[in-house]
Amino acid sequence: MKSAIATDASESRMKAELFRYARLILTKGSGAGATLGLNILLARLLVPDLAGTLFFCIALGTFVSLISRLGLDVACLKNISALRAEQQSSYLNRALILALMANVPAVAVGLLVVLFSETTQAHFQHAAVLFGVAAVGLSLTNIASETLKARHRTSEGLFWQTACQPALTLVLVSILGNELTTVVGCFAVSYLLATLGSVARAKMSLNSTPQSDAVGWKEMLLLCTPLMLIAVMNSIIELSDTLLLGVLRSAAEVSIYYICAKVAALSTTLLFIINGTIGPEISRRWASADRAGTFAIVGKYSRVMLGLAAIILLAIAVLHDYILAVFGEQYREQGMFPLLVLASGYFFVLAAGPLGIFMTMTGHHRQYLNYNIAACVINVALNLLLIPRYGVNGACFATAVALFLKNFLLYIQFKKIKGVQSHD
Repeated sequence: MKSAIATDASESRMKAELFRYARLILTKGSGAGATLGLNILLARLLVPDLAGTLFFCIALGTFVSLISRLGLDVACLKNISALRAEQQSSYLNRALILALMANVPAVAVGLLVVLFSETTQAHFQHAAVLFGVAAVGLSLTNIASETLKARHRTSEGLFWQTACQPALTLVLVSILGNELTTVVGCFAVSYLLATLGSVARAKMSLNSTPQSDAVGWKEMLLLCTPLMLIAVMNSIIELSDTLLLGVLRSAAEVSIYYICAKVAALSTTLLFIINGTIGPEISRRWASADRAGTFAIVGKYSRVMLGLAAIILLAIAVLHDYILAVFGEQYREQGMFPLLVLASGYFFVLAAGPLGIFMTMTGHHRQYLNYNIAACVINVALNLLLIPRYGVNGACFATAVALFLKNFLLYIQFKKIKGVQSHD
């Protein structure tokens, strides 16, 4: 009798877990689909030079948002669930205020890049608006979204973080047309609505009771600075190629590279879901000294990710011609080599599984930061060496080498940590 009850309970938990992951995959998948659809629409509606200008501004806005949010998004994911209910609301409010303050100098520097970049010279005003709303919107939306994940509202957090803005932009551009002013206006409206919606929902999810012993400003900054540096290094590896192509080459090459990078990075969609889901659980288990349980979670998901990485790389290798043809003939003709090289680099990102979130959630973020810095330096050096001569192909090679190095070092460090803990 007891055995039957235990079996029923186990089956119920399994069904609930499967349903939860199905919902998360649907949410993140719809966001990835909307982003892909938006990129296809822009690539087909706009000439490569104009599409490259938009992609350059979005990439620059994404990079600046990582700096301006100061690592507070990861700090919210890691810390809010561990705080007392009365402290959580003030933590989010202070995170948003710090991000807004950091946006002022960060966006000002970014506007100088927009002003002097060859890619944006012909459409400076449009480029400045798009960059500004992207930078501010992404920084605040990510902080609010990670707060929702910390409150175990992962599906809703993913919706605001990945699905709302691209889906809304896709609908608006489809309806209103492809004139440059209209497209930039559509982006501005969608970023604004996603920001307001995510912040409102994050605030509603927290206890608004005032608390006198709120986490201090200085303590928050000291806690999140290493997390910000990790995110910035990751961003440099993934976005410096786009930015340097825009500065050193042409908008058309930015467009080719951006599309290939987005297609290759689609393979990390599931990893994004898993990291947001198991991050708080890894933090909780490690804090309670449940080392075996922590390593069991990481090991289980790492094996799954390795198998998926191999399947996805093989699929891109076989179907690359058909994939690129969706974006247009120019992308099919010039994007084969860049796509295959970038797919090889992202294979190592997916194969590493949740090792990065493990390092962040267990207090090993300084080692993780050191590896990211090494990979970042190599990436920038290779970009400066190869982009002037080889253009898109050189940028892809630099990214693939950096992604391999970062994740290989991450794996070595994880094995060391696991060995030490097992010995103790």
